Amino acid sequence: MDQGMREGLESLAAAAREAISLLDDESGESADFLAAVRRVEVAEQIAHGVKLRLLAEADRRKAARAGIGAWLSAELGYGSSRARGLAEEARRIGGMPELAEKLTAGELNQDQTRIVERAVKAVHGSGIDPGAAVAETLAVIEHEGVGKAKARVRVLEETLAPGTVRDLAARQRARSFLRVGETQDGMVRIDALLDAARGAVVRSVLDQMVAGGLHSRQYDKVEKLAEDVTTVEQMGAHALTRLAEIYLTASPKRRNEPHRPPTLFITRAPDSVWNSAADDTVPGMAEIPDGCAMTVYGQLVPAEGLPSMRDSAASLLTLDPISGEPITLDGRELDTDPEARLASVDQRTALAFRDRECSEPGCSRPATWSLHAHHETAYQDGGTTVMSNLVLLCSEHHVLRHHPDHQHDA
Repeated sequence: MDQGMREGLESLAAAAREAISLLDDESGESADFLAAVRRVEVAEQIAHGVKLRLLAEADRRKAARAGIGAWLSAELGYGSSRARGLAEEARRIGGMPELAEKLTAGELNQDQTRIVERAVKAVHGSGIDPGAAVAETLAVIEHEGVGKAKARVRVLEETLAPGTVRDLAARQRARSFLRVGETQDGMVRIDALLDAARGAVVRSVLDQMVAGGLHSRQYDKVEKLAEDVTTVEQMGAHALTRLAEIYLTASPKRRNEPHRPPTLFITRAPDSVWNSAADDTVPGMAEIPDGCAMTVYGQLVPAEGLPSMRDSAASLLTLDPISGEPITLDGRELDTDPEARLASVDQRTALAFRDRECSEPGCSRPATWSLHAHHETAYQDGGTTVMSNLVLLCSEHHVLRHHPDHQHDA
């Protein structure tokens, strides 16, 4: 074992002993704990560097019959992707003399070693000296930071292998996703993974909105946010919601969508608008407690403080006191053209409020899925385009209503 490796392992052990001793010492100063965290961080960097050097040597000696990546998965429980990445990193830079001292001294964290490994990978087979690539990358990291070093390596990759950026973008788009789920207590969780181009669009807008809120609060002394929005993360959540509000208030042309967005929240309106006898005939209205609203996804929320759509057509719906059917939207009659082939925009908005989801028994696809307005009595059979003859159906069940023998792929 060389001297650098020995010193690195001794530093790692000393940091561990110090941290344990501090936790057992009730008389320790508060600042001591943060200082210990810093030393543990360095120790972790030493551990990673030593691990890379050990794995590189194990790989050189062919110590693992199936390869060090497979060994990491089988013996240490690493996921296949992480094991493969660590094995590649060890092979490329773990045995480089130019890096030995820095790795075992804890001078490089894991992000930095990955950048260096990418630089070495980029120049492989190009005739460029890997040692020179490492030295240049380390200099950029030291003087300009990790972000600039990543950018430099990306330029290097594209320069030496034109098309790398295009191929990477295609792979990123293929891996992109957005998933929406609901927690046990009714919160909505949004997980997304975006390619760099689309991610830049979303991030830049959110950053500007958060920065605007911070600037107004700190410098203009103007409060644009609710009192309970205090952290940057909470401001980000507010910004994401505000983006959705802006979309909802935009014109159909601006949204590139022909229909007005569906009603999002349903609540009891004042008695002057609602006839109480009609409440029980409207799906869901009887179950909504006073002071509450129901989202189109079926969650109860406080009626006070709902997002304001600031739309000139605010979608105030009035119901017939006997049938409970919607009859006007913002004062406009809904059933103005019974002979029309398709439901109007106003009728679709009213349907989204009234039905809230696909009307096929057992289907709960919500109105926000752009459900179809279906004629209960078919138009070709003389059915009129009025609210009492229209229901919402998802595309699958709309097809099945018109073609009962159609086999839909699950």
